[in-house]
Amino acid sequence: MSILEGSETVLVVDDETFMLSLADSMLARHGYTVLTATSAQEVLHMFEIWPDLKIDVAVFDVVMPGMDGFELAERMRKIRPMLPILYMSAYPEKAESRPEKTRNVPFVPKPFTSLSLAGKIREVLDKPLADSTAG
Repeated sequence: MSILEGSETVLVVDDETFMLSLADSMLARHGYTVLTATSAQEVLHMFEIWPDLKIDVAVFDVVMPGMDGFELAERMRKIRPMLPILYMSAYPEKAESRPEKTRNVPFVPKPFTSLSLAGKIREVLDKPLADSTAG
């Protein structure tokens, strides 16, 4: 079994506050520092105010009002080109059943368990950098 614990900082973005508090408590239990935001605009604003904000991995909900997770990821890549991004959504776990855009990206289906979320975050964090730049 892989080690799910971590000391990294995770940014979780979801328009549902329930999902944010759930992810927050699940990840905090595994030792992560968790920052949350309810919109893409909030995230971009955070980086405007704190350009040196320490974030090791970001978890973006795919479907959000205003700007979806992919658009946000595109904007984030300009600010932090090397930031690993994990997407989450209520899409099915099987890649073939999901919209094409979500098939070849790190993905965790909702609802997730503490183990599936922490496991995916560990996977994304521990992946060699060259792999995480695709997409």
